Amino acid sequence: MDELIEFRKSVEAIGGRTADADGIVHEIANALDVSLLPPLFSQLEVESNRLGWSRDCDYAAVALQAASLSVASPVIRKAMLDFALARAEWCASCATAGGEGIARSVHVQALRDLLKNGV
Repeated sequence: MDELIEFRKSVEAIGGRTADADGIVHEIANALDVSLLPPLFSQLEVESNRLGWSRDCDYAAVALQAASLSVASPVIRKAMLDFALARAEWCASCATAGGEGIARSVHVQALRDLLKNGV
């Protein structure tokens, strides 16, 4: 997913790193049971909040969306996309200008479409 690669580059450009968040996303994608996800989502939220919104979207939402493509379990994939959508909606709701809100809502709609069209 090009957006994820570009997001990583933008975080690195301002001196940040995504490795911790990426590691958690990997754990989530490889979880054997949905009951293991809530503490991982909590950890991911903390890590993603540290990264900011340099590309007008939330890193956790983008990373989960990208990782969900390779998840075999529809239950795990849906949980990932549900959490990604919640993060994207939160990011969009924090917009302080019209154009910023519109840019952030594009990702929200993309995630809604993925969930609507089946996981």
